Amino acid sequence: MTYKTYTNRRTDEKRKEKNAMKFRPMGLYSESKKTPPCMRATDYSTDAYDGVQLRTARNGMPVIIMRSKKTAPLMWKVAYGYSQVFFRSFAEAVDFCNSRGMEIMKEQVEN
Repeated sequence: MTYKTYTNRRTDEKRKEKNAMKFRPMGLYSESKKTPPCMRATDYSTDAYDGVQLRTARNGMPVIIMRSKKTAPLMWKVAYGYSQVFFRSFAEAVDFCNSRGMEIMKEQVEN
């Protein structure tokens, strides 16, 4: 016995078109490999996360600590490069950054 799968061509085309129109950021990247001094943590806020603290990695790339707008077991996120790591508390996120040499931006401390 053979089974045929029937699809609605119009529905498939609409689905492909809808998915192609979405902008999906994949990570934080800077061509100059330096975080611009004018950037703030809030510049990285999204619908789901608020930017809380902006840091720089050893190689000068931006690192952002974010807090989820929804209640979740892992509300804190550190995003850097193409990676995201989740934590239960802000202190855990800061410890993670400090242990990897991700320093807080000097401009944020002074202002």
